[in-house]
Amino acid sequence: MAKFAAKAAPEGDKLRGGYYTPQPIARFVAEWAAQAGPRILEPSCGDGAILQELASVVSSDALTAVELLRVEAAKASKRSGVKVRVSDFFGWFTPKQQGTFDAVAGNPPYIRFGSWDEASREPALDLMRQQGMRPTKLTNAWVPFVVASVLAVRPGGRVALVLPAELLQVGYAAALRSYLVDNCSSVTIVSFQRLVFPGILQEVVLLLAERGQGPAEIRTVEVSNASHLDAFHSADAPAARARLHESEKWTKYYLDTDTIALLRKVRTDGRLLPMERFAGVDVGVVTGRNSFFCLTASEARDRKLTPFTMPLVSRSMQVPALSFTPDDLEKQEVTEARTRLLAVSSDVDPRRKKALASYLSEGEADGVPDGYKCRIRRNWWEVPSTWVPDGFMLRQISTHPRLMSNSAGATSTDTVHRVRVEPGVDMERLAAGAFNSVTFALAEILGRSYGGGILELEPSEAGHLPMPDPALVPGTLHRKVDELVRERRVEDALDLVDRVVLMETLGFTEDDVLTLRGAWMKLRDRRTGRSRRK
Repeated sequence: MAKFAAKAAPEGDKLRGGYYTPQPIARFVAEWAAQAGPRILEPSCGDGAILQELASVVSSDALTAVELLRVEAAKASKRSGVKVRVSDFFGWFTPKQQGTFDAVAGNPPYIRFGSWDEASREPALDLMRQQGMRPTKLTNAWVPFVVASVLAVRPGGRVALVLPAELLQVGYAAALRSYLVDNCSSVTIVSFQRLVFPGILQEVVLLLAERGQGPAEIRTVEVSNASHLDAFHSADAPAARARLHESEKWTKYYLDTDTIALLRKVRTDGRLLPMERFAGVDVGVVTGRNSFFCLTASEARDRKLTPFTMPLVSRSMQVPALSFTPDDLEKQEVTEARTRLLAVSSDVDPRRKKALASYLSEGEADGVPDGYKCRIRRNWWEVPSTWVPDGFMLRQISTHPRLMSNSAGATSTDTVHRVRVEPGVDMERLAAGAFNSVTFALAEILGRSYGGGILELEPSEAGHLPMPDPALVPGTLHRKVDELVRERRVEDALDLVDRVVLMETLGFTEDDVLTLRGAWMKLRDRRTGRSRRK
């Protein structure tokens, strides 16, 4: 076993996007699509789970199915009785097929850009470009399948797809969200309180769209699990009209229309401003192998490596409140947390430092220099960008976002963002002012969550997060909020900032604050519920 363990690489079905559709979902998707008419396309039929259900509700002769892998195509054909075309879908899908189907139903592959065969990838991305989109190296294979599905159906036709919940929130799907808003008359998102792919932390949703003139009405429906789809009635769910060309994240559509309207107002009325006006947010240190470069204080001391290290926040739990102080660092060192980063200066010759040379030899024997991040460095042991920030910001959020001041001279790994304030901005005031119900609610909308229930804010998303101008935040507030959070009196801390900053300073009404706190709690509870509902 490796002494300094590295992350495992994806493999098998996960690598090639092979997540097969549970039968209740396959049946529901097929029946909903078939209401538009018998001419139905299954663009990536896999083993035929959805195709089999389609064949049970419409004539097999009216179905068109495509599958890239010959072995899977044979399974699907045998299972459904439908002749399956063995082909790359985007090589087969030409302009003459556009607008010729009543519906599309399917579960397209989820393949990351780097694992996606270039011969299949380029025609798919070309289709996106033809629709005015600009795919990037983050674009997943399922995105162009959605575009093609909309193009494939006639006006009034239906698109029923099983998609990752990333549709609602990731940046690389922003143009797709805008495309759906503009080219569909209605969009319904069906989500599940429990994960539906056994053993996989991949949250999925059902996209149920009707092609027509936008902007689309968007509604969300949440059911307990796949077996509860029979009780689904989309007409019972309230719908909110999207804005034409809207590419914003769709998480907000789990809220009622009045709350959505209030959130839109708050984001544009100038009382809160984007964080990037006051501070820059950057990733933490990318070591290339945390298990090697991040040490406990006792490890650094016993190995005589302390002179070659610097204070470190390696996990968000090491910063319990709105500040990280020398006392906090000392307490974390006692718990054997990894609080020291190997930060060898470029003017240090390891050959002349016996303890350092010995430790580097251990790393070499364990293959640390072979990792990509280490391999591309001039000296593999020199970790770049170890600057000390003014503060930190949670990257992965369990309950609420948090900014923290840094008086311990520490840096952080990429599990925690680093914050550098603009000239004249006080980090403590920024952190205290950001601890409010409105910023919390907007974090749920601007961030993204995955199957495990954790909310992530990447630096660009954090930069757009609206918060009060720190110049308007009383200088004494940080200490009070910090104390309350350390005592785990989070609600009291939130009440304090809401009253002092939002209501007394910025003029928010109590009703508005309560509405937006409720929005935060609803979105938070919906997200965190996934960690408990397996």
